[in-house]
Amino acid sequence: MVYKKSNSKYWFTKFQVSFADKVKRVHCSTKETVKSRAEHFEHRLRDETLAMLMRNSQEVGSWNEALTLYLESRQTNKTIDEKVKKLTWWSQYLADIPLTEINSKLILTTLVKKTDVTLATKNRYLAEIKGFLNFIHKELEWIDRVPHLRTHKEREKSFYKLTETDSARLIDCAPAFLQPIIIFALATGFRASNIIGLKWTHVDLEHQTLKVDADSHKSGSSVLIPMNNIVFELLSSLHNSKNSVFVFLNYDNSRIKDLNRRIWARTTKAAGLDGLRFHDLRHNWASRHAESGTDLLAIKELGGWKTLEMVQRYTHPSLSYLSQQANNIVKEKNDAFVTKSGCDKKSSHFVEVNGVMIEKDKAQKWKNLIVFRKLSGSNNGASTRDRTRDTRIFNPKLEIKAKH
Repeated sequence: MVYKKSNSKYWFTKFQVSFADKVKRVHCSTKETVKSRAEHFEHRLRDETLAMLMRNSQEVGSWNEALTLYLESRQTNKTIDEKVKKLTWWSQYLADIPLTEINSKLILTTLVKKTDVTLATKNRYLAEIKGFLNFIHKELEWIDRVPHLRTHKEREKSFYKLTETDSARLIDCAPAFLQPIIIFALATGFRASNIIGLKWTHVDLEHQTLKVDADSHKSGSSVLIPMNNIVFELLSSLHNSKNSVFVFLNYDNSRIKDLNRRIWARTTKAAGLDGLRFHDLRHNWASRHAESGTDLLAIKELGGWKTLEMVQRYTHPSLSYLSQQANNIVKEKNDAFVTKSGCDKKSSHFVEVNGVMIEKDKAQKWKNLIVFRKLSGSNNGASTRDRTRDTRIFNPKLEIKAKH
């Protein structure tokens, strides 16, 4: 039933719901001031409470059972290995705890045990368990709700902008097998996984195109990308030189499964670019395209992004480029903005009227307007006392002219 308290404008509800051997008592404010709306709120709350009791009365599986079902349903996910890794870590602390007892406090206190990792990594672990619990809640319906888990705000990663000299030095300092990979990355903006997984069947030298299959592309869509001259010459020189399936091979002509971090670190250090990430090459590729005038839509297609927002995250114009763009509104040297203080008082095209430089052909009209206002006492509704003239009220429009 709904009722009112003498000291409150809101209606309150108080009821009891039972199912099987479970009973739930509810007593709360409806936050409604109209009785009919309060009764509607109470009916909805009754239904929700009963549904909760019915779900809770069902047999709830264990963490390990839920985990098996979850991973089976996510086998086609590209990040399945990462999911297994992160949820295996959570399992060592939460697997023996009933799912209905896992709450925000328990999760956050457990995460504290994940030491020697960055804030970004902790956020990824939080996101993974949240996705897992969402699966349990929405698909298995074993828990009523998902604990509220707020990720921490991450600082934006710094970006290493390369000059042409930096790029050349990086290539020179790299081992022989890594040099063509760096050149290809700088010329195409391909991700590391797409470069080392590139097969000759994806390369069409006749039509000068590259294909990335949907199952290996981050966007989940197949992409066909035209080669530029650098890429065409590079792949032509590598074509069938090793008689292999993959385009880029390791130093011993074996397949590259992953870029060796130690080799990359030694290369960047030798080039004086310590801290440069391989993925920064993709950022540099996008930035050079933007600075060269490539429109954002073309960069989006060439980079295989789904949205222009992603393109904006990857393009970082240099200060020298922005300086050039800042001068786009500056025309020839003899052009200038004509203002009250900046016009040439010696110019034969202007005369001074009441302290303002006016074009000669408008000067008489200006003088007549001033005389008329003095004779008529018109002041546009303003006070009759002396005040600083507001040139916006009755000045003829000053136009931008070239100085002569």
